[in-house]
Amino acid sequence: MDFAQSEEHEAFRKVVREFADAEIAPYAEEWDRTHEFPADTVRKMGDLGLFGLPFSEKYGGSGADFTTLCIAIEEIARVDQSVALTLEATRSYPMPSRNGGSPIWSQDKPSPDSGSPRPNRVQTPAGPGRPPSSTVMSG
Repeated sequence: MDFAQSEEHEAFRKVVREFADAEIAPYAEEWDRTHEFPADTVRKMGDLGLFGLPFSEKYGGSGADFTTLCIAIEEIARVDQSVALTLEATRSYPMPSRNGGSPIWSQDKPSPDSGSPRPNRVQTPAGPGRPPSSTVMSG
C-alpha cells in the first residue's frame, strides 16, 4: 500500500507548516503559561480557510478531503497541541459565515426539553413535509 501524499497535499502541508511556525510556535509557550486563548491566531486560521476544510463548498467550506484536514491538524499540533485541538474540535460544527460575520466556531446547547438526560424528548423542526436536509438551525 502506498502512503505517499499527493503533490497537492504536500503543498498544503508546506503552507500550514509555515503558518504554524510563524503564527503559533513563537507564542505557544506563553499561551500555555498564561492560559490565554489565542483568538487572533484562531481567526487567522479561519482566514487561511482551515476551519472550512472538510465542509462542502455549498456550505462555505473548501470541500477538501479528510487527509487534508489531518495534515492541517498534524502540522499545527507539531507546534501547539491545544491550538490543533481547537481546529479538530470545530470540524463537527460547520459554520458558514452569515451576515458578513466571522464566527470562530459554534456549539449547540440543549434546550430544557432535549439533551442527554432525556434523549427521547429531542425536538427538531424536521418532520413530515420538511426533510432534515432543509432544516436550518439558528439562534
